Amino acid sequence: MPMANKNPSKAPVPGYHPITRWLHAMLVLGVIFQLACAALMAHPDHVDQKAMAVKTQPPVHKNDKLGDVFMGAHRTGGILVAFVALANLLWAVVARGHPRKRQIAVLFAAQHWKKAVSIAKSLPLIISDKKNLPEPGNALSRVFEMLGILVMSAMAMTGTVIWNLWAGLGYNVSPQAEWVMEIHASVAVFLLLYLAGHISMALIHARAGDPVFARILPLEKSRWLK
Repeated sequence: MPMANKNPSKAPVPGYHPITRWLHAMLVLGVIFQLACAALMAHPDHVDQKAMAVKTQPPVHKNDKLGDVFMGAHRTGGILVAFVALANLLWAVVARGHPRKRQIAVLFAAQHWKKAVSIAKSLPLIISDKKNLPEPGNALSRVFEMLGILVMSAMAMTGTVIWNLWAGLGYNVSPQAEWVMEIHASVAVFLLLYLAGHISMALIHARAGDPVFARILPLEKSRWLK
């Protein structure tokens, strides 16, 4: 049953630019793939600092062939996601002046942050059907989207640093890699929170009758979207 806070539509909201649609789809699929691989892969062997100090610890690696496959897939997927995240950032900069494209400029405008905070404070009322949903493309959604892209970019950058500091399967990670891995894992928590919030709001909008998926998915004319 649709939610009671469905906004009256003055005119149909146009869909996102095709480039935005495809970049969004590739980023979503890439992040899901990376998270799945991270849960199944063989993690790097952690160094024994005392043994390392006297140089008596040889490289150690557990025999986990399937885990190694997922580790390799995670590495390859990370490179691809890094390029997609970079393309998203470049597109956000190039298209920042268009109302239906990604706009990274919202992160540097105080009025957008004020509007975003105001909408965020109203979320409990919106979820409980006591207040209307904000219009599509509102300040909160744009700020949230740009922060999500920055978080994904941070994941890609820290992942790249880890691979440059770690010799690969069968080798212990260096102390520097250990430190960067902790940052990588911490950023991953923010990524999970971002995905949960992003998907939840999209479902709330869809339940209220807003064709949000038709506007953002690249195959918006598919029969199953009608």
